[in-house]
Amino acid sequence: MLFPPDAGISVQGDGVGPGGSEARHIRIMVVRYAVLALAVWTFLLGVSLWWNVDRQQAVTLELALNTARSAFSKDLAYRLWASGHGGVYVEPTEKTPPSPWMAQLPDRDLTTTEGRHLTLMNPAYMLREMMQDYGEYYGIKGRIVGIVYLNPNNEADAWEAEAIRRFSAGKVAEVVEVSDIDSQPYLRLIKPFMMEQSCQKCHGHLGFNNGEVRGAIGVSVPMAPYRQAEAGAVWNMEVSHAAFWFFGMLTIGLVGRRASSRLVEKARAEEETRLAAHVFRNALDATIITDATGRILRVNPMFSELTGYGEAEVVGENPRLLRSDHHDEVFYREMWGAISGEGRWQGEVWNRRKDGSVFVAWESIVAVRNDDGSVRYYIGSFSDITDQVEAQRHILRLAHYDVLTELPNRVLFQDRLERAVIHAQRHDRQAALLFLDLDGFKKVNDTLGHRAGDELLKEVAVRLKQCVRMTDTIARLGGDEFTAILDEIAAAADAALVAEKIIWSLSSPFLIGGREMFISASVGISLFPDHGRTGEELLKHADTAMYQAKAAGKGRLNFYAAEMTQREERRMDLESALRQAVEDKSFQVHYQPKINLKTHIVTGFEALVRWQHPTFGAVSPADFIPIAEEMLLIHRIDMLVLRQACRQGKLWLDAGHSLTMAVNLSGRDFHDDTLAEQVHRVLEETRFPPENLELEITETFVLDLGGRQREVLDALRALGVGLAIDDFGTGYSSLSYLKQLPVTALKIDRSFIRDMARDSRDMMLVGSIIGIAHSLGLKVVAEGIEESDQMAILAVQECDEIQGYLIAKPMPPEQVKIFLMDTSPRTLTAT
Repeated sequence: MLFPPDAGISVQGDGVGPGGSEARHIRIMVVRYAVLALAVWTFLLGVSLWWNVDRQQAVTLELALNTARSAFSKDLAYRLWASGHGGVYVEPTEKTPPSPWMAQLPDRDLTTTEGRHLTLMNPAYMLREMMQDYGEYYGIKGRIVGIVYLNPNNEADAWEAEAIRRFSAGKVAEVVEVSDIDSQPYLRLIKPFMMEQSCQKCHGHLGFNNGEVRGAIGVSVPMAPYRQAEAGAVWNMEVSHAAFWFFGMLTIGLVGRRASSRLVEKARAEEETRLAAHVFRNALDATIITDATGRILRVNPMFSELTGYGEAEVVGENPRLLRSDHHDEVFYREMWGAISGEGRWQGEVWNRRKDGSVFVAWESIVAVRNDDGSVRYYIGSFSDITDQVEAQRHILRLAHYDVLTELPNRVLFQDRLERAVIHAQRHDRQAALLFLDLDGFKKVNDTLGHRAGDELLKEVAVRLKQCVRMTDTIARLGGDEFTAILDEIAAAADAALVAEKIIWSLSSPFLIGGREMFISASVGISLFPDHGRTGEELLKHADTAMYQAKAAGKGRLNFYAAEMTQREERRMDLESALRQAVEDKSFQVHYQPKINLKTHIVTGFEALVRWQHPTFGAVSPADFIPIAEEMLLIHRIDMLVLRQACRQGKLWLDAGHSLTMAVNLSGRDFHDDTLAEQVHRVLEETRFPPENLELEITETFVLDLGGRQREVLDALRALGVGLAIDDFGTGYSSLSYLKQLPVTALKIDRSFIRDMARDSRDMMLVGSIIGIAHSLGLKVVAEGIEESDQMAILAVQECDEIQGYLIAKPMPPEQVKIFLMDTSPRTLTAT
């Protein structure tokens, strides 16, 4: 069934689903939502990653800052302790020499009672030294700096000086910055250093009042360890977020795919529901749905159209209201048995319409079951096949009966023949097969046309059926061939009696189209079991016997004999060998001379084909020429002989012999419109003069000559080739065609020459033929001359040329050469 492009229905998997465009639309929609969900998911994870990284960076900075503040607090505590105790005395060393910036203090240097020399260390100096050691050991750097200072090492850099000014202005309490120190990142923390009373001892001369910002203390914490820890944490965040993103993407994909499948499945289910309803309403088959008890639930419009029942009339009823009583109860038991066992049934049913008319339906019934196996519905569908059944019966008759005669054809004949053989074998009886071929039917068909021929065949069929029993079979195999199967005959004489009856019946005239027509029949008979134990053997042998009857004179019957099969087998072998000989061009050409009766000089030769087979030996042309004509090989043989004859004739002409060459052509050659062209091509190839070539055609062919064949004769004559009628006098027809055809010579058939010296009637016929031919300007050649008396009579009757065994037998080219050297008018006369 073909659906229009907009039906929205396509086949998917095992069922019908939504159209490709709808399913594609669903998938595109799901993909769009999935992409949107993935984008949102990606955005959320990106924001989360950004926030976590930012928090991690803040934590890293906070940790570093806490470390810096802790270091600052320790330094500050130590400084306060040291300044609160007025400083610390230490033994002077290279690292702790007496401070030149406290030289004004009277108690800078002192000696203990033990004699140890001590020097006063400025707390700021000590703190700076401690910070330096702390930086070397732990990487945390510290400085005490100021804009006004004692020690140049405490000079503030630009960033520190700016911070001190901000402290002095009271804007900030501390300043934090991450910057590079010696190409490494550090967190720098700086806080103000206030002038206190304890500081006045060493720094009072700098002019700062207590509580004023006289400098700052800075701590620099290396960020590398914190950054490294931060990078690891960020990496873990990135990996975890990537994993979450991938998992989310996978989840979205799986959910989207499942959603797509569910949506497509839902659309498919909806489409199937719509399609089922559409199919049910518009199905070309009548459809009926019943419950498990057989109560009709629904029918479609086609049901009403086929049966005449409306839906309201049948809903709630049982489908048996359609029964026609054509089937018995056994039929219905078998039908419901199949439905119960296999769940379905299909077959031909005769139903009855509402108006009582009966129709043939092809019906299918299917049981729809629940999950537990119980029947829920029965669905039946059927169509009216009454016309098809009638057509099938007609086709079967056409397949088994001859359309023209209404007799059994070959197919039915073979079936009945096998049945007859089996019956005869089973009951030990004889049976006979008669094979008939009509004699003279082709002439009626060709003369009066196929319509008359068909009418004749019909009349023949009627007569044949009147010649046999009701239990016998008359069949037409084709053309004008008929057979009769005779069951249970008592003896061979019974078959002969029927055959004679058939021959006698067909010998009576037929009145066709107001004209009487006469035909006869040749009948071949084979008997079971004498002549064969199978139908094929009986047919083959009856056919062989029929051909023997036809060869024996037509209009007669003939029983099969084993010798016939031998002849047929030889014929088959000859056919195979002949086909191979044509392919191999293994024919020879012999030449029989013709002499002029007046001069006794050799005027030419007739080319005669010869076939020497390695198994069959020398095969007579009378045996293989008719076979070659039936096998449509004669034209190739004739062209082979023509080519060899022209080639040989050219050699003799070149040797100084003035000769003509006569070559026989079959009537079948003239069915080829290009015959003249082929002859012209051979003449050109061999360079043989066309005026020296004479083509011989039989009189029987001339009598059946059609318009196209006459054109071919004219074309040959236009080449300059001579045309001779061979076997003249055997045609039993008018001589008027002689003046209508472009012939140049007549060859009198040997049947007239043979008894001419002993039968005056033959002598008179030959004389008349010669006289008529000469009056028409035709040359006359007498063939078959074997006696000198025959030659003498022909000389008196002024025959032009003769040929025959009296002169010479046909001979191969090498013997012709010797013959021409030894031949003289004197020797020919003496022969």
